[in-house]
Amino acid sequence: MKATASRPSGLSKRPTGRPRSEKTRKAILKATFRLLKRNGFDNVSAQQIAGEAGVSTATLYRWWDNKQAILLDAYLETTRDILPHEKRGSPLARLRTYTLRIAEFLQSANGTVFLRLLSAIQEDPALRRGFYENVFLPRRAEGCAIVQDAIDAGELPGGIQPDFIINQLIGPQVLRALMRQELNAKYARRIFDSVMAGASPKKRRS
Repeated sequence: MKATASRPSGLSKRPTGRPRSEKTRKAILKATFRLLKRNGFDNVSAQQIAGEAGVSTATLYRWWDNKQAILLDAYLETTRDILPHEKRGSPLARLRTYTLRIAEFLQSANGTVFLRLLSAIQEDPALRRGFYENVFLPRRAEGCAIVQDAIDAGELPGGIQPDFIINQLIGPQVLRALMRQELNAKYARRIFDSVMAGASPKKRRS
């Protein structure tokens, strides 16, 4: 996601002086993500990032405001395309696919980093703001857009709130993953079927 003129919290700052190398930037973010997967958000330092990427800490702070901004950028760079939206089929079918992909993502190594991020933001206000603006809001908007498409297509009633539906589809899966309980496609399908049964208009008895 591109930074705007008012630069949201957590994104890398616009460099001053010599333009940064895109190759070096990607190397730094890849190195940072490797450290995140190994150590978690609380146990990665700027010195470790610099050493892993083969740059100086001065380079890091010339391009990013702080360590939290580097960590968040590394997460975004690696995971922004992990949950692509299905373009085919009805909106309701796409919403089902979206729900199943959430389960698949949470079980993956990158999903583990996401769960660590959820834990880390509880104690770090700057990281929490960056996560809310740059991860939570965009992802929530994507899910809500699919629900709205289903409403517009008449597959879901107009009185429901898209945000409420997304909470019901994703919330139980994230909680189960955080508790390290079994999470699979079967469980995700059960959630989807239950939520849709409650949200869809009931057929009139003849």
